[in-house]
Amino acid sequence: MSEAGVVQVNRLAVIGGGVAAMASAVAAIATARARGKALEVTVFEGHRPDAKAVPALLTPECRSRLAALGCRIPPDWHTRELRGVEIVAGGQSELFAGPSGGIWVLDGWPNGESGQRILSSALAEVAAQHGARIIPRAVDRLTREPASGTVAPGVRNATLLVRARGAGERFHATILAEGPGAGSGPALFKGYRGPPTLPAVQARLRYAGRPQEASTLRLLLNPLPGVDGLFLLPCATSVFALAYGPSVEPADFCQAVMGAARDGFLDEGFEMAELEGTRAPCGVGRAITGRGQLAVGAAALGHPFQIGVADTLAGASRAAHALIEAMDEPAVLRRRYVTEGLSDLVEDARAVSIAQRWLRRAGPKAAQALVRARRRSAAVAPFSGGVLGLPSPAPLALLGSARWAGLRQTVRSVLAPTFEPLPTMIPALEQPLFYVVDDDPDARGALTDLLEASGAKVVAFADELALYCAVARRPPTAILLDVVLNWVDGLTLCEGLKRHPLTRNTEVVVMSGLSRPHIRHRALEAGAKAFLSKPIDPERLLALLDLPALAAPAGEASAVGASSYESSA
Repeated sequence: MSEAGVVQVNRLAVIGGGVAAMASAVAAIATARARGKALEVTVFEGHRPDAKAVPALLTPECRSRLAALGCRIPPDWHTRELRGVEIVAGGQSELFAGPSGGIWVLDGWPNGESGQRILSSALAEVAAQHGARIIPRAVDRLTREPASGTVAPGVRNATLLVRARGAGERFHATILAEGPGAGSGPALFKGYRGPPTLPAVQARLRYAGRPQEASTLRLLLNPLPGVDGLFLLPCATSVFALAYGPSVEPADFCQAVMGAARDGFLDEGFEMAELEGTRAPCGVGRAITGRGQLAVGAAALGHPFQIGVADTLAGASRAAHALIEAMDEPAVLRRRYVTEGLSDLVEDARAVSIAQRWLRRAGPKAAQALVRARRRSAAVAPFSGGVLGLPSPAPLALLGSARWAGLRQTVRSVLAPTFEPLPTMIPALEQPLFYVVDDDPDARGALTDLLEASGAKVVAFADELALYCAVARRPPTAILLDVVLNWVDGLTLCEGLKRHPLTRNTEVVVMSGLSRPHIRHRALEAGAKAFLSKPIDPERLLALLDLPALAAPAGEASAVGASSYESSA
């Protein structure tokens, strides 16, 4: 203990296993050495929640900050280089050129590690080389207990007791570096409240080894009600997709992805993998500092337009400086870390989070709002000073532009009806075309045989993803839709089809083996022309679709009925 009564930091626990945690460990060791202080760092990495299948985007600023931490990323590590970001909203597309030096996509999935894991592993290696202890245990709880009795010199005045799987260790300070929305924060940090978050869903769209040719990150704004944005990031042989919004669930995510495929923003032939729910930070946390404690990365602040890890690395370095200098003085620590250290990041997070809500109101005018904000922003050189890893627009300029666009769209929707452009007229088909969507191969085959025998052309799909790709090329006469599908239930899918201008006039017939009144009612509410119970009555189906009835010889009708079309009446 010094003469001023301030405890000198010599044992630090970092809680978390991602990029923010490892960068905080490296920065803390480097800062302590620069000030001539001995520091022991232990990283409790737990299950590394942010590294499962998420790629890493490295802007020039990210690469510079990594180099400053002693972590150099070889050029051959990145799978591709992005030339910019394409913003899509309301049928309009705007391409924002990337920063000088390009944006690297770091990723090895599915044959190797994901980009986030590659990056956190590289930082962990640097931390270990500097003497940090990295253990795989997750922290159960943290309490503040004054030392009693005889204690080792290295843990004198270490009042923070960290318990991980039954084992307890004492530390002078802790850094909370878990992912967004982590539920253990309040148990580890008295008074802590993480930043507001939005529900999000992420997945990999796999292309069976076929390399991706896209060279831009796409952001589709307001693709569906309740979905504020859908990111589509091309990797080596896959696309990483993430949707966020106030009510995003896996079904909404799948519908947004299928809509993107239908509108030509995704190549055909992908399958979905690694689908999981997550949270997207959207603001600044409360009480992110305490006596010897602080939060970094997504546990402290963030916003949906934050790509790359530059802000995370900057926050980790500033946290290390503040903690080493003012660990045991809560007021000073807060001033050094939040008021002085994170002032620009806090301002950006708040501005973009508010702008996000206005972009939601702007609807189809959201892309124009970003264009106007870019024109009003002065590019910051040599690194990114804006959002989405771009030199511009600046967050405050985006806030002003998004607010104006949101207000104009709100007034327009109140004072005047909205008119959507009609889809291009498609010539009448000589032969009626029907799409059949059912995950049961026997049911698909039987329906196909029946409709083709009546002179129709039929395309059958085992899943709804293939359906959306086909609809983008050629809308059918009608769609026969099963309720139980792989990713999205048929009722939700029917609602989406009837909402989109391209398919709103296409007849949809919903089928189900569960002939229950509430399912029938939901199908008709979703816009279905009819609801048919399985097994399907062939005569009723053909009459419903205005197809000629089959004149089957005696004996064959019973055979057909005995397969998949026998009436349940």
